[in-house]
Amino acid sequence: MIRINTKTAMIMAVLYSGLGHAAPATVFDATASTQPVMMKKPTRSVEQRLTRIENILQARTRSQLETQQRLDQLSIELMNLQGAIEESNLEQSKITQRQRDILNDIERIRTTLVAKPVTPVATNASILNAANQPVNLTGKDSYNYAIKLIKNERKYDEAIPALQSFISTYPESELAANAHYWLGLLLRKNNKNDEAKVEFEKIVTQYPASNKRADSLQKLGQLAKLTGSNSEAKRYFNLVIKDYPNDSVAKLAKQELAALK
Repeated sequence: MIRINTKTAMIMAVLYSGLGHAAPATVFDATASTQPVMMKKPTRSVEQRLTRIENILQARTRSQLETQQRLDQLSIELMNLQGAIEESNLEQSKITQRQRDILNDIERIRTTLVAKPVTPVATNASILNAANQPVNLTGKDSYNYAIKLIKNERKYDEAIPALQSFISTYPESELAANAHYWLGLLLRKNNKNDEAKVEFEKIVTQYPASNKRADSLQKLGQLAKLTGSNSEAKRYFNLVIKDYPNDSVAKLAKQELAALK
């Protein structure tokens, strides 16, 4: 059995005690704090903002003009369809009336043959000659030529003088109001607003029974709106609503009025 003296035991105890304790950790001062650095955003100058606003307004104005021109083009195309329907109805009405006239002539001839069998030939010839007279007394051929330039050939610049010639030659024609309306649409398409206004005003004042009067009032309101005459525009739109409350154009007039308020 190994014996350890007292001195050796004390030395070993001291060494063991030293190994059992860790060195104190280094302590860092955590009291110091860093403040976040705020980066200032570059601000736009007043001139840059004004330039941006002007660009937006100019873009909006161009968009409105393009929209109005597109609406005018659609109006012309719509009038093409309406004009075709109206011409068909008018032609059908003339054919029907012609048939009635022929039937009446036949009946008169029969009556004459029964009452005066000795002289039927002279009577027949006079009646038939009268029945065969041309009925194109309103310049319909001239009107149709102008409309053909618009509908079929889309030669709008040539259609304008053709319509003007028809109106000056046949001012009392039943198609005169239609001619004024077509002329107003074409002038409006060419941005000749003052001349277009004259044509629409003629329909309103000279042809009160025309089926183009409501549309003409609406067009006059739109022209006044374009020139900034809002009070005049309101007057025309109100006339549409008052005089044609059940017409589809009255709905458009109400929308125009709401946009002006």
